Amino acid sequence: MSHDIIHIERTYPISTAALWQAMTDKQKLKDWFFDIPNFSTEVGAQFEFSKVEKRKNDYHQCQVLEVKPEELFKFTWRHPKQTKGNSIITWRFIPRRGATTLHLTHESLEHFRDAGEQFSQERFESGWERILGDSLTKFIEKL
Repeated sequence: MSHDIIHIERTYPISTAALWQAMTDKQKLKDWFFDIPNFSTEVGAQFEFSKVEKRKNDYHQCQVLEVKPEELFKFTWRHPKQTKGNSIITWRFIPRRGATTLHLTHESLEHFRDAGEQFSQERFESGWERILGDSLTKFIEKL
């Protein structure tokens, strides 16, 4: 297994359908993830967004690769202003009794090595931990 892959699992106390909605409805995404006006779950669709933080503008470009409603959402993740690299994110939705486990995989991070420490595996991993463990959890608690 490559060291340039992140795997994170979180189990949320909601149905697979509810978690899918939280993670694929652009209005709900805006509440816990990013504001992505052109977000789509259609294979081949492209979407982009920016995160402005401490005077940095992190522009993200993504393209949907594979969709199985309430099972899997897979897309590319690029930072074209900082690197020519391309990574792949997969969200897998696993039903549990009265809950859903989300398995996130973020792979091909080695393609971002030329972009510096800001795009290191450690930074991505801590970001995903914060987003899934804090932001998404707090959003779900309000449902």
